[in-house]
Amino acid sequence: MPRKAADEIVIALAGQPNCGKSTLFNAVAGFKVDVGNFAGTSVAFAETRVTFHGRKIRLIDLPGTYSISSHDLAEKVARDFLLSGEVDALINVVDASMLSRSLEFSVQLTEMRVPMVMCLNMMDEAQRKGMEIDTSRLEELLGIPVRTAVAVVGTGIDEVFRQAIRVAGGVVPAVEPRYDNDIEQALSRLLAVYPQALKDALPLSERFVALRLLEKDEDFERKVGASSPDFLARASEERHRLAEREGRAETLALGSHRHGLVLDLYEKVVRHRRGNVLGTREKVDRFIIHPIGGAITVVGSLLITFFLAFFLGNAIAGLVDVPFGALRASIQAMPKGMGPAVLIGLFEGVVAGAGIVLPYLVPLLVLLAIFEDTGLLPRIAFMVDGILHRVGLHGSSVVPLILGFGCNVPSIMATRTLENPRDRFVTMMVAPFVTCSARSVVIIALAGKYLGVLATVALYLFGGLMSMAVSYSLTRSKKRKSLGVIMEVPPLRQPYPRIVVRKVWLRLREFVLVAWPVLIVSSLALSLLSYAGADATINGLLSPLTTSVLQLPAAVGIPLFLGLFRKELTLIMLGAALGTDAIGNVLSNGQILVLVVFTMLYVPCVATLAAQWREGGFKTAAASALLNLGVSIAVAGAVARFVGAA
Repeated sequence: MPRKAADEIVIALAGQPNCGKSTLFNAVAGFKVDVGNFAGTSVAFAETRVTFHGRKIRLIDLPGTYSISSHDLAEKVARDFLLSGEVDALINVVDASMLSRSLEFSVQLTEMRVPMVMCLNMMDEAQRKGMEIDTSRLEELLGIPVRTAVAVVGTGIDEVFRQAIRVAGGVVPAVEPRYDNDIEQALSRLLAVYPQALKDALPLSERFVALRLLEKDEDFERKVGASSPDFLARASEERHRLAEREGRAETLALGSHRHGLVLDLYEKVVRHRRGNVLGTREKVDRFIIHPIGGAITVVGSLLITFFLAFFLGNAIAGLVDVPFGALRASIQAMPKGMGPAVLIGLFEGVVAGAGIVLPYLVPLLVLLAIFEDTGLLPRIAFMVDGILHRVGLHGSSVVPLILGFGCNVPSIMATRTLENPRDRFVTMMVAPFVTCSARSVVIIALAGKYLGVLATVALYLFGGLMSMAVSYSLTRSKKRKSLGVIMEVPPLRQPYPRIVVRKVWLRLREFVLVAWPVLIVSSLALSLLSYAGADATINGLLSPLTTSVLQLPAAVGIPLFLGLFRKELTLIMLGAALGTDAIGNVLSNGQILVLVVFTMLYVPCVATLAAQWREGGFKTAAASALLNLGVSIAVAGAVARFVGAA
């Protein structure tokens, strides 16, 4: 993590998943977002630098955290960063509509003695549920400022950050959550014998360290044991005494007391009035989580995604192609030469991105953002968990694989949340078989246009079946089955157009700023190779695969090779390689089917391989590349012979 500048303050956002923390961050960050990793770990964080009322702020969005007592790596790293002294102020983002659940984590944060502001986000949802929160009383009981906000519409954000600047680097109030007599007496006995050596070795709140030991935090036990083994033994005795008195496991003794403290706190600050107990959202949610309703929702969502992308994509592509048609004819009519070759290459690269990728990619990104914002995406993940579990995937693999429909790279990165190495490996091997948005563009633009709607739907189903078949094959010999899934499903919410547009742009700008220039350069290179006659040499080297196995024209070799960089390149460069945009006039329907199947299955893009190398090592990336290549050759080759592609 980069060192902070002398004139800036560091503000961290911490909160439980689905509390709106990232929405608050994006509302401040805009498009100026950097993503990095905490030193020595694979745990990522987002940060931005902004100026707010004349103060320079380095804002850090920490990973979603349920508890500082968790064994999850991301949560441990977030906790250690908050204790490092680098944070000047902490904004604890809380879902106000789920305050009873969120307060437990907030209480733990107050025990850390970090300057903090509580942001009660989603106040509109809380009010809809009939909740009235006494923020003044909550401030008094927790000893920290409490501010309200609705981050998705920007309400209250200004005041939250004003207050964070006020408390930054200041003295933390002396108010601390007080437990019942048993816990407080145990703490008093420990604090009375707290050794000086431990104060020097671990410059943290003494009460906080004692609480960590009473909760049997393994990290803190190691740290304390290294400098004060006698004090660690004393803390173990106190913890054992508490557990025996309550008849609980030692790891649960303090947690049960904290839970009681939180419930008491909640009752003092929240009053419920009669709200819309079973409104439209709740009725819709009941339908979705019902087995029959869930199946309808999953299938319906996929069909809506396909049909909207298909029809909108075709309509947009048709509109885009009109103004470029005459210009293309004029350029192609120019005399042969280096200049016209350069001009043709640049022109085709620009037109290909505008007329092929964007028309099909934008509708997919819009629908994905809507599914995320409404809470539909995790519900779909929950409904398909049972199917994935039967083919050997861990229940928690659902979320990474769902992300893969957008892009395989974040799908691979999301596997770091899986604690078991076996489950991480299997998920990383299966993720590249998920039909990402780039491959969806190829499917919709080729199969949708030339093979029809039913064939395109069948190809999507085929992609899903291949993913499950690969998972089943990889896990068939494993004796130990994966555990089931426990995942949080946020409440259904309405999507906000401003947030949807922002998400679409954040995902689209990679294509506009990075991939599109690559497409233009690739198109230029292909045009120059063709002018120099070198394209025939490259296609000749790949002909054993393209002509013999796949029964496709040799000219398809270069587009398939460029697909290693981005799958859209295969589609975009296909017209240039075949010498016409009317692909159906050159390739038979059988050949188009073979080409689409091979593109769906063969080696994932370089970015995905790089993510696999980073998360699982070189062997994992190499194994994945060989697996995808082997499966794609076998399956596409079989399809070629079955349909008589040549």
